[in-house]
Amino acid sequence: MNTYTVICILFSFAFCKSDLEQRDISPDVVELNALRTITDQINGLNTKSAIQQRILFYDNSAIYFYVYTQSSTSGTKLTYDESSLLSSVDGFSTDLRTVFIIHGWTDNYESDVNTLIRAALLTYDGVNIISVDWSSYSRLLYSLSVSSVPNVGETIGLFIESLLSYYSYSPDDIILIGHSLGAHVAGFAGKKLNGTLGVIVGLDPAGPLYFESSTSRLNVGDAQYVQAIHTDSSLFGVNYALGNIDFWPNGGNTQPGCLLLANTCSHWRSFIFMAESIGDNQFYARECDSYDDYTGGGCASNTLALMGGLNFNTSLTGNFYLNTSSSSPYGLGNIYGD
Repeated sequence: MNTYTVICILFSFAFCKSDLEQRDISPDVVELNALRTITDQINGLNTKSAIQQRILFYDNSAIYFYVYTQSSTSGTKLTYDESSLLSSVDGFSTDLRTVFIIHGWTDNYESDVNTLIRAALLTYDGVNIISVDWSSYSRLLYSLSVSSVPNVGETIGLFIESLLSYYSYSPDDIILIGHSLGAHVAGFAGKKLNGTLGVIVGLDPAGPLYFESSTSRLNVGDAQYVQAIHTDSSLFGVNYALGNIDFWPNGGNTQPGCLLLANTCSHWRSFIFMAESIGDNQFYARECDSYDDYTGGGCASNTLALMGGLNFNTSLTGNFYLNTSSSSPYGLGNIYGD
């Protein structure tokens, strides 16, 4: 699959990313809008040197960090070299864990992945929240956004390095949650810190242009513990395990209830699962070699694990499978009885 084909396919989900549930929209209308946007962006790339220069001359200061606490819910905007100002944010505490949320392609800090997970975290007692905005680079053509991922990850790494040093903060208390391309950004941030950060959660890590044999992506070793949640491994997400623990809800492919633009809906379902798991909704999964074995009952005595959430059992590794509901709330709880 060449780069142009990948770009054309991926643009098709840019028009329904804010729709968490299926809407009654003609697929033909969606595809027509997608085609128009593809044409506009390709033409724009050829005529707007500023976009090209953004890639050629990467600027750390174009990455923003929005800080939230239970006492400060409007978001305080910082740049990569302003981590020393964190203490001025009402409610920010170095006694708490800090969760970074990193959006994917075409998104920004106010996109659904951020607003849903952030809202869930704000009800969770005991974390600082930082939403990373790398929209200066995530809103380019897909292949150009991919080429920006290592730089963006390094910028986040610089911010975290300063946070750790300035406040004598423990890397154990850092959690990175990244969706799609943001999962690979999180991986590069982790690489910058030599794998010392506590946890990275990759939400349906982007598949196009990322190959299993490559090290230029999210990998085991980018943090002390890497969890991946795969919801669209047939198209937009990777189709291979890349974490210490990999969860494959509903087999990791088309998610139940995703009817219109099923791959897009399934790709976004990963961060909806994550947001619900931070609350009271629990997603129990069973260790298994395959989804067929799981649904066939061949793994009934194997280890159970909780997908998502913020309480990580880092002793658990391997591939875990589960089923979900077709509508919210998606988690089925502990249906296994053990």
